[in-house]
Amino acid sequence: MSFQLLNIAVYNAKGDRREIAFRTGQVNIVTGGSRTGKTALIYIVDYCLGRTDCTVPAGIIRDTVAWYAIRIQGQNSQVVIARPAPPDGQQTTTDAFLAVGGDLALPNHSELKKNTTTGALRQFLTEVVGITPNRHIPPVNQSRPPLSANVGHTCFYLFQPQDYIARRNILFYRQDEPQIPQAISDTLPFLLGAVGDDRFEKLQELRKVRRDVRLLEKRLEEEEQLKGHDNSRAIALLAEAQQVSLLPTGPASEDFGELVERLRQCLGWQPTTPTYEGDSTLAELQLRREQLRDEVSALEREIETAKAFALRQEGFSQEVIEQQVRLKSIGLYKDNGQDNPVCPLCNHELAEDIPKAQLMRGSLKDIDKQMEAVARQRPRLDAYISERQVRLATVQQSLAENRTSIEAIVQQQEVLQAHRTQQATQARTVGRISLFLDSLRETTESDSQVIAWLAAARQRVEELEQELADEGVEDRLQSALRIIGDQMSVWAQHLKLEFSEWPLAFDIAKLTVVAFRDSGKVRLLDMGSAENWMGYHLVTHLALHKWFVEKVRPVPHFLMLDQPTQVYFPKDPPKDGSFKELKDEDRQKVHRLFKFIFDTVKALHPHFQVIITDHADLQELWYQRAIVQRWWGKDKFIPVSWTK
Repeated sequence: MSFQLLNIAVYNAKGDRREIAFRTGQVNIVTGGSRTGKTALIYIVDYCLGRTDCTVPAGIIRDTVAWYAIRIQGQNSQVVIARPAPPDGQQTTTDAFLAVGGDLALPNHSELKKNTTTGALRQFLTEVVGITPNRHIPPVNQSRPPLSANVGHTCFYLFQPQDYIARRNILFYRQDEPQIPQAISDTLPFLLGAVGDDRFEKLQELRKVRRDVRLLEKRLEEEEQLKGHDNSRAIALLAEAQQVSLLPTGPASEDFGELVERLRQCLGWQPTTPTYEGDSTLAELQLRREQLRDEVSALEREIETAKAFALRQEGFSQEVIEQQVRLKSIGLYKDNGQDNPVCPLCNHELAEDIPKAQLMRGSLKDIDKQMEAVARQRPRLDAYISERQVRLATVQQSLAENRTSIEAIVQQQEVLQAHRTQQATQARTVGRISLFLDSLRETTESDSQVIAWLAAARQRVEELEQELADEGVEDRLQSALRIIGDQMSVWAQHLKLEFSEWPLAFDIAKLTVVAFRDSGKVRLLDMGSAENWMGYHLVTHLALHKWFVEKVRPVPHFLMLDQPTQVYFPKDPPKDGSFKELKDEDRQKVHRLFKFIFDTVKALHPHFQVIITDHADLQELWYQRAIVQRWWGKDKFIPVSWTK
């Protein structure tokens, strides 16, 4: 089981479709200039195989395409997979369309509706490609979770984009992303066939039985901890119960049964609720206190104001009396009781009154009247001050009583809080005692049965570990890698790559190519020239696919290569894909490179397919027959009409 590509198609929002057809079991070439859409083909296929992220480069394709689709040929059926473009501003979507049949045609745009998700799609493709249930269990000293190989793990061997195919430090697609290198190393042994198909079930059983052993061991350990060393757990709980007044104080017995019986006495404890007036009374008293304090302040202000007024009146009276005494003591301004004016000095009648003397007599009369008024008001003012002082004393007494009531309630609250704290402490202690007694009852009833279960589980673990001994898996893996390495050596010599005169190997741990020189290992990272890097990428992937095909392994039987000749062409390749600007030596290398790919695919016919997107347009007949699309000038993947 496996599959190859029949079509890549895109649809715009108007319903127009642009499609490319491929031939299975052969080399298919899409040639053309820069910025024509060649590079996007790899990312479209990757997206349609269930990747949630759409990594199609931004530009005309992302701006115009509404749906991406592929049609694949399985062993006995064809499958059409379509994915909608993610909504604007987003990079991911889980929507997908899936159709299966014996001989399918690409659907019309109106037929493309979501009928599945990427999760279900990958599960379906995993079955189509023939991946059986599997599981990689990491070594016990490593924390990463177990991993099951699926169709997503095969994509690392299907694509070599332009920015991967000639890298010195990266050999596989997406190898530079987090966790991907480890996923490749973990799943490749299964894909190569080093791990047997029945190994998964045994690994699952071993994992379950090991978990049972851990749980049983933990259970026995917890039971031992519950009892404690020399009954220490029961003694500690008894001391705690005595400390919180649940039990009377006294020495602890050394007999475990007596300790348990004394602890059982605590289970009848019930909390009590003391009488309490409540927070509402305190709130009322605090409100009344504020009112009384306001009234005291008001009374004090009134008394102070009245006393100040009385003091001013007293000062005025004293000043007036003093002036009266002075005037009368010298006998000036006598009042004769007559209408005729009299001289205040000689007491003789005057023809007319003296103005100043008249004013003085008038002022003296006014002073006399004011003195009479002051004398009348003073008793009433004294009475008012006295009444306010009596009221002030009464309010102050009420304020003192209020303070006493508040202090009594606060003290009652403190007593209640202490009671609650003690009851909470007692409740926690009773809870721990109850848990101890319940657990003790369960453990005493099942100890012997748990020990028997644990012995049986440990024996089964030993049996499964012997059946799944890693020696066999490791031997098969190393054998496969040795054969693949030998094939890489043959092809590297054919391509005349540097270091090809030395034995080559694929290092599964480091995911790189290694040449074994007599002076030591040379890894791909340390090899020079982009030509070497591209060449070793190519021979490694083709050697792996040769193994996948010949051993009928569950990996899609196609490989997509983008711009393998970039290491020979100048930075700005010719617009017609010709070799006019290439040196004779580089022209020969390009010819040898493509001929090698064609020969390899022919040797594996009809079980392997290669799709190449490149600037090169060789005039050889075998090359021209392999071209399925030629995009030069205005011809591009996205028609010009879609951009209008």
